[in-house]
Amino acid sequence: MIRKHSIQYILLALLAGNLAFTSCSDSMVEEKLFSQIGDGNLSDIEGARLLTNGIYGYVQYFSYFGGNNWLMNVSSYSDEFFCNWGGTPETGWGGAQNFLNMDAGHAMSETNWNSVYSLITQCNEVITKYGESTEPEIIQYVAEARFWRAFSYDKLYHLFGTVPLVTGSQDIKNGIARASQEEMESFIETELADVEKVLPETYSSTDYGRPTSWAVKATLSRYYLNKKDWKKASIYAKEIIDKGGFNLVDYQDIFSKNQNDEVILAINHIAEANHGNKYVALVLEASIRDALGITGVSASNGYGMAVPFFRTFDPDDKRITPYNPATGKGIAVSGIVYKSDGTPVYGTPEEPKSVEEQLSRVLTFKWEVQTNIPLGEDASLNVPALRLGEVMLTYAEAENELGHLEEAKTYVDKIRSRAGLENLPANLNMASMRDAILDERGWELYHEGYRREDLVRHGKLLEKVNEKYHYYFGKDMPWKNNNDRILQPIPTNALLLNPLLKQNPGY
Repeated sequence: MIRKHSIQYILLALLAGNLAFTSCSDSMVEEKLFSQIGDGNLSDIEGARLLTNGIYGYVQYFSYFGGNNWLMNVSSYSDEFFCNWGGTPETGWGGAQNFLNMDAGHAMSETNWNSVYSLITQCNEVITKYGESTEPEIIQYVAEARFWRAFSYDKLYHLFGTVPLVTGSQDIKNGIARASQEEMESFIETELADVEKVLPETYSSTDYGRPTSWAVKATLSRYYLNKKDWKKASIYAKEIIDKGGFNLVDYQDIFSKNQNDEVILAINHIAEANHGNKYVALVLEASIRDALGITGVSASNGYGMAVPFFRTFDPDDKRITPYNPATGKGIAVSGIVYKSDGTPVYGTPEEPKSVEEQLSRVLTFKWEVQTNIPLGEDASLNVPALRLGEVMLTYAEAENELGHLEEAKTYVDKIRSRAGLENLPANLNMASMRDAILDERGWELYHEGYRREDLVRHGKLLEKVNEKYHYYFGKDMPWKNNNDRILQPIPTNALLLNPLLKQNPGY
């Protein structure tokens, strides 16, 4: 283990925080994610490795590392998720996210902005300091940083629209304007295309979680899908399917067995305080937890699946199979749940209440329930950032749009077969196949951060969130036709700090 030193980085306070978290761990799996290191007498290779490892503390924001995170926010900003912390009315903390009603002062707007720009800043530190190196190992570390920077800008672009492209080389003391759409897309595409040629196809198990060239291809495939460049999306996806060496595994194994064959890129978690996957603890409600006999897990009563979205599943779909407390397996907790004494958890014996009635959501243990975990929150289960099931559906969508309906159907049916469902009907036209693929993506990928982008790409975000709104309020969403609500507002503090940054329309 290399000795730790103390250092502070002077970062871009205009757009990010003022501290770069770095790491001294040799293993990406057992990463001490938030320790700090310094230059000291480190060699260039050691310094580049440690500074690059520091990126992964920030990457955690794209997982369920805490209650307020990227996946919660973007999932709430669609039809699939219900955040219960002030989940209604639409002006509540959660309700504003559930129903596309955030304003520039909402805490999650600033949290998203600052957290992702902090990641970008750490990447810029690596690139600026080591970008001119000719040492092969350092070149690879710089490529890692460039990947995560492009990945982050792609996320910001889809949530906020064009944003300032901070690369670490500009003078931004007087502010920095948004990039144009052309500049934004060219930057993301070029960066990813460049690092695809540098990053390896595989790593050792101790470096699991670093992006491979396959992760770059998967990111490019989805990037081109969102651009509706169907041909390129198809080419990248098919290369992964045919040559990547990834395989579909049992659906629940994706989220219960780390380093399984389906995952292309994972965000690592360990069973250590504040370094774990908190998803189950954030889903659980205390009375349900006790009735199910789940021990050593807290109950934050926050996350869940929106009820109308849950009702779109086929009852036989393995992706929403009922949770079985006897085995600790399964996913969904819905309907009337009974205690060991035979009385209902909610309501009275004469008038029992369902989970949906009491909690306004369905509880989903998409990640396996681990008991007696640190702080009652921190499970050791990784969060897939990229996986084969999504790539197959990307390929199917692209092929359908290219007019290859049978090819598209073949790959949707592979996903449906794993879920225990029948094949799609044989007589679907392009439009009905398009709808079927969008549905399948929702059922396959819920709570993994894809749904909002998918609905935006299909022009259905407002329509689908209005359906959710109608379920909870019995009427249409007042802004159901307001396209300004598709993007989130730029946070107030970012506007105050950057005089050249302009707010999104409608806010």
